[in-house]
Amino acid sequence: MAKLIQAYKAYGPQVELGHTIQLDRVAEWMAMRTGLNKSEIMMTLQEINEAILFFNSQGIPVKLPGVGTFTPSIDGEGVFKVNLRADPALKKGMNSPDRYNGPVTNRENIGLGKADYKALWDTAHPDDPLEI
Repeated sequence: MAKLIQAYKAYGPQVELGHTIQLDRVAEWMAMRTGLNKSEIMMTLQEINEAILFFNSQGIPVKLPGVGTFTPSIDGEGVFKVNLRADPALKKGMNSPDRYNGPVTNRENIGLGKADYKALWDTAHPDDPLEI
């Protein structure tokens, strides 16, 4: 018996990611919008990294309005990591009507319920019905 997670993975809507944009492209884009030069922006963005590392290494979260809050944590093995909680305005902005323009696989399946996923799965996999 197949599991619901298998059907979600096969038929659920998924963002198709493009190539990751690197610092120099971000700096170029920001320079076009701000009037600052690219090297100033690159230096500032690199210093943000250092500031987050400095404050987080002292147990101090760093909040960047419009971006999010960077908070240090530790796991049971003593490995430290930095968690990012995205700013609510950033999340809200991504969900504003017509904001997202990138490709989405299985876009037509947005809003389907468990029974709909079962029907899709069972049709394609009659020998391995979905267990709900």
